[in-house]
Amino acid sequence: MGRPTFKAYVENIQAKAGKTPDEFWRLANEKGFVKRGKVVAKHAEMLKWLKTDIGLGHVHASFMIMYLRLRSGGEGVSPRMKERARSTGYQRQNEVGLNTRFQNVTRND
Repeated sequence: MGRPTFKAYVENIQAKAGKTPDEFWRLANEKGFVKRGKVVAKHAEMLKWLKTDIGLGHVHASFMIMYLRLRSGGEGVSPRMKERARSTGYQRQNEVGLNTRFQNVTRND
């Protein structure tokens, strides 16, 4: 069995938390973790919020932090993780915050 795709992680998190990626982005802005389109909070702060307030497990919370960082331009995400995200369903169009979409991509590695 291959590793889950980016799209599969998003779907699993959405099913568990009942929130879309756009809703996580909005909530992170409201909490002050994102300012002017950039993630300004530390990983540990966001991890605590996602695990305690939202109820995500450690892996899903860390994944959502990666999504927020990718959406804000990718600062703090390794080139390897950026490539993995893009090759398994993440696509960012134009500038930060505009029309983030997910493709149905399968990958077996």
